[in-house]
Amino acid sequence: MRFVLKALSFAARHLLASPLAAVIGCLLWTIMYLVLLLIAMIGGGGVGGPLAYPAGLFAILLTSLWIGWGIFAPACLVGIVSCSVLNWPRLAAIPIVFLAGFALSYLHYAAYIEWVTTHSMLPVATVFKNYCLFISIPIGLYWWITEGPGAIIDVFRRWLKNRRGKKSLGKSALPCSVP
Repeated sequence: MRFVLKALSFAARHLLASPLAAVIGCLLWTIMYLVLLLIAMIGGGGVGGPLAYPAGLFAILLTSLWIGWGIFAPACLVGIVSCSVLNWPRLAAIPIVFLAGFALSYLHYAAYIEWVTTHSMLPVATVFKNYCLFISIPIGLYWWITEGPGAIIDVFRRWLKNRRGKKSLGKSALPCSVP
């Protein structure tokens, strides 16, 4: 039962995080679009085409959901499962999520190159550099928002458990007095 609750909690967090990121991105795009529209009207420039705003919204929505559910959530799942199987603290998932995110983004990039373009595949080092520049910070923020609070609670629980274990060990190690 505990596993089912953990799985449902994980699914709920990650099913809601990507749409929330999309909504925030769309709000920022709306603000930026209005500011640029005002600048264009005040400066006497052209206001642009009628499809710029909805195309931006669509691009943000699609990208947020694709990266969130296609890279970030599966990478976090790999981190959670790894730490659970190895009985590591949940904070130890950070490097695992980073590497899993790179592997998933590399697979997405390879699929894009294979199915959509006619370009050759870039070297792994170049893809890793681009991953570090453009995706590592967002995946880190995503992890801290979705998994960070639980990881901090896990560290605190482990610390309490360890502290209680040392106290009980200290009491039992005292010499007994025989009357």
